[in-house]
Amino acid sequence: MNHHEKVEHLKELARQLRCPEGDEGIQTGEHMNVNNAGMTARTLEKLQAAERVLEIGPGNAQHAALVLEKVKHYYAVDISETMVTEARQRNAAWIEQGRIYVEHIDGQHLPFPDAFFDEIFTVNTIYFWPEPLAYLKEMYRCLKPGGRLLLAFATQDFMEHLPFTQYGFALYSIDTASDLLTQARFSVSDVHQEDEEILSNAGHAVVRTFVVVSAQK
Repeated sequence: MNHHEKVEHLKELARQLRCPEGDEGIQTGEHMNVNNAGMTARTLEKLQAAERVLEIGPGNAQHAALVLEKVKHYYAVDISETMVTEARQRNAAWIEQGRIYVEHIDGQHLPFPDAFFDEIFTVNTIYFWPEPLAYLKEMYRCLKPGGRLLLAFATQDFMEHLPFTQYGFALYSIDTASDLLTQARFSVSDVHQEDEEILSNAGHAVVRTFVVVSAQK
């Protein structure tokens, strides 16, 4: 593979990670299930028993059953039509029972009333938000008073060493993410930081540093 081919491969990988599409997107979703398992599990550990919870960017929502162990109604929204289709197929029985709702969104607006959710969580999506502050304000709007946002992401110190993150990724440190949350009127209540060994999307074994930031409305 020559330099141009490598660059195009990395750009396509970055595009699929942002918004999985088609057959390759389905494979990307499966890979994300493996790579995000630790981060998702740690985030769900912090999830509290609730009536209504929203996840932004669930991928194919393979972890839905774990969410439903804690919440009555699980709403999942994604910018990828491929992932929305996959999530609906995988969770058809729960959807039929009215426990899960899966919707396609534009990544900037949330189609829900004010003060609708007890908690919102999102894993590895912050890098792709077109307007981060405006999007966080949307989440704030949709949370009930006292509601919580759980924001999980890999830190800039780790992400900047991955070759594909130069193509369309916005990277965050704990401080820059916390500052953004504060600007959106959230109050950061807890920051959990952890290292884990994973196989990177480029195919190499790496130690990833990630955080789960808890922020209160």
